[in-house]
Amino acid sequence: MSKWKQIYTNLNKYLLLATYPVGIKLLENKSEFKQFKYLKRPEEEIALCQIFSYSRYYGWTMGCTKDENLCPLANIALGFEKPFPLFKEGAFFVGRYNETKEAAKKTTASMPLIEDHPYSAIVSGALHRIDYDPDIIMIWGNSAQIMRLIQASLWKEGGRFSMSTFCDGVCADIISAVYLTKNMQVAFPCLGDRRFGLAKDSDLIASIPKDLIGEILEGLEKTHKAGTRFPIPYQLCTPKFFVKLKKQLDKVKQK
Repeated sequence: MSKWKQIYTNLNKYLLLATYPVGIKLLENKSEFKQFKYLKRPEEEIALCQIFSYSRYYGWTMGCTKDENLCPLANIALGFEKPFPLFKEGAFFVGRYNETKEAAKKTTASMPLIEDHPYSAIVSGALHRIDYDPDIIMIWGNSAQIMRLIQASLWKEGGRFSMSTFCDGVCADIISAVYLTKNMQVAFPCLGDRRFGLAKDSDLIASIPKDLIGEILEGLEKTHKAGTRFPIPYQLCTPKFFVKLKKQLDKVKQK
């Protein structure tokens, strides 16, 4: 069993995920695609979040270049394209998410962007099938499953887990922020991921740098052994309604 398939198996043991965890790798040039086995490419232009969906729902390994990606926020967040003046002025958000140009500029400035490396392509694959070392592992799950990942992340150091978002351009939260901070991030799927990437209303996304996945797995295992588990065990108790009903039936039967 490959390293990443074993990691998938261990994650699923504790989380019972509905879709596959996704391993992504950023590339400087599309010529690097040749090193990946069974790589699929989009037949037409696509939104970046859709390649993640192909991986997590179908298990496909997908490659996408900056020219094939239609989402302008993704291209800027991942460093495929430099922020242009119109973007910096808040044009993407004014009147849509923010009332004023000043508020929109503040939102724009808050986006984590990869600006220190000339990436131009990305590979996304289901974790149990990949034949490469991913930069980041992304997991779509419900609030209880993501809760377990947060608890696991705090196993060694303790404290609190913080998240930051403006609920759009989720690729900035789950890729760029992880790339910059080297820490696990949790985010809400954005409108694009919901409309085009089939994210569910109940989904959250946890995004983990590859160097932390061992620590996360240890945290899952240890907190599971301590009794904090998914599915959350329900507290079973005597149904009082049936106790009352049984007494009434017993009286009737004695007549």
